[in-house]
Amino acid sequence: MKRALFLLSALCIVIQTNAGNYENFKATAYVMVGNVNQMNDSRFLERCWDSYSKNLALDKVYLEVFRDGIFVNEEALQKAISFFTSKGVEVGGGVTYNNGGGNRMRWESFCYNNPEHRATIRRAAEINARYFDEFLLDDYYFTNCRCQDCVDGKEKSGLSWSAYRMKLLDDAAKELIVGPAHKINPKCKVIIKYPNWYEHFHGLGFDLKNGPVTFDGIYTGTETRDPRGEQHLQTYESYAIVRYLDNISPGHNSGGWVDTGSMPYFDIFPEQLWLTLFAKAKEITLFNFSSMMSTFRSSTRAWEKDSPAFDMKQMLEESAQRGVDNPTWGRVAEYSYRQIDKILSYLGNPKGIPSYRPHYSIGEDFLQMYMGMCGIPVELVPEFPTDSRLVILTEEAATDKDIVAKMKKFMSAGGDIIITSGLLKALQGHGIEEIVELNFTGRTADTDTILVTTRRTPYIAKTRIRIPQITYMTNDSWEDISTMDCDNGWPMMQQASYANGNIFVWVIPENFNHLYALPDAALNRIRTIADKETGVRIEGPAKVSLFTYDNGTFAVHSFLDKPVTINIVTDETKSLSDLGSGETVTGRTSRAENMYGRPARGNITRYTITVPPHSFRAFRKE
Repeated sequence: MKRALFLLSALCIVIQTNAGNYENFKATAYVMVGNVNQMNDSRFLERCWDSYSKNLALDKVYLEVFRDGIFVNEEALQKAISFFTSKGVEVGGGVTYNNGGGNRMRWESFCYNNPEHRATIRRAAEINARYFDEFLLDDYYFTNCRCQDCVDGKEKSGLSWSAYRMKLLDDAAKELIVGPAHKINPKCKVIIKYPNWYEHFHGLGFDLKNGPVTFDGIYTGTETRDPRGEQHLQTYESYAIVRYLDNISPGHNSGGWVDTGSMPYFDIFPEQLWLTLFAKAKEITLFNFSSMMSTFRSSTRAWEKDSPAFDMKQMLEESAQRGVDNPTWGRVAEYSYRQIDKILSYLGNPKGIPSYRPHYSIGEDFLQMYMGMCGIPVELVPEFPTDSRLVILTEEAATDKDIVAKMKKFMSAGGDIIITSGLLKALQGHGIEEIVELNFTGRTADTDTILVTTRRTPYIAKTRIRIPQITYMTNDSWEDISTMDCDNGWPMMQQASYANGNIFVWVIPENFNHLYALPDAALNRIRTIADKETGVRIEGPAKVSLFTYDNGTFAVHSFLDKPVTINIVTDETKSLSDLGSGETVTGRTSRAENMYGRPARGNITRYTITVPPHSFRAFRKE
């Protein structure tokens, strides 16, 4: 979400001629209304053609008709549409429903009770419908307004702020956007883009249960940017949120959206692009069109010599061969696209470990993203998964009043469940005792020594970790991973059997980032426990992610600054084929590690590979 408008002198607005430039996705860019209004001069666009097409090949653009209180000049819009379509490029519309005149808050939304704002919302939708068969709402379609009209409306409704705002926006979508658009152009597809802060959607009016039904399609904001920023988003979310929205509205998630904002290191931009595409996004949109024309200022990376996936030297050499002396951010994007496009054809449908997140739930914010950064291929789902063999449940699952009954039924059918200490706390006194008697004491413990499995081998964490203290009935459940401090100990992973399955309680550090400080052995054990669904896991440090698919393929991505050597552990296989290099990787077969509560698994095969920093590798099991 950006407010800046770019001057014509800084804008080289052109587009690649040939659609279908990539085998597995469409590459698109979003053109802000200020830039569209500068497109009256077709001769200028033609003059810029050569430069742009040498940097970035695009298949489609979204032309915005409103943002920051500014409407499109329809003459300029018509010329822009004519120019792009003449080059064989698809065009769609766009709108950003933000209050350009607001000044009370950092990001100030429209007031959906304000007649003037409502008229603006409708007008923008109608303009889009007159010119396009498809238009995209940038992710400002929320409300944080607490003006007197909104306060009065909320009080009169008797609803919470979340429920009131969702109803307000659900009604506005039908009355002001989708309904008017369809009346003008019955073929018009109205797509809502959801942002990256999914945990808090309902609090600002985004309704993930009803919104995907009201709108004709959805889109996904996959910008994770700097995890040290105010949102504290982990890069794994660039993959996981696409999968989550795919699962909410199967077949209707049009693509992912990435920008160049707030980058602690250069490679985070291509990483966001790669993870969006690993999730099998059908198209990927760059925000925004003009910023892709900004000159890319290359800088020396500490890991340059370690052959990262984004090969700066190769990118610059290819640019020079194209006659590009000063590559743009668009050139960076295209190089990144080419790197992964050749891999995607081999990968099947994503299939991870389901983690149930009921609609409108909140608790242990974004915790599954930290799990993903620890190498657990977690996949958010909006319904309890009855057809899987293992499910991960965080505090969010407590929103489902029937969750304990669903857990009991799932384990009775032979499934295993991993719950977090946050969910244990939320269910204490609400039925968890019917499964296993554990006590969330409310006390905490500081530890840096981790004991793994019955061997009780001690490992030292990278920092002191504070965890909740959980107590249990002796010989009713058992510590699978323990922690120690001053000769006293507390569980980090507790196991108990129930009917034909198992429940594991994962005690989560108070600071989620401290999951990354766990010793490799502890992470490996957690991954082993979670490996009942995909038949592949990794062994090694945190900040290496695993992406699994339904056809025996998988990918790993390292977010570390140095090369990392890890083990890939599969059910017994002959070899792995590297999908990038064609190399055959051989492994070592041995008996699988026994786990209480589960039958003997048979043989596993362990493969040792090295992943360069900020890079991916993809494989197929043979």
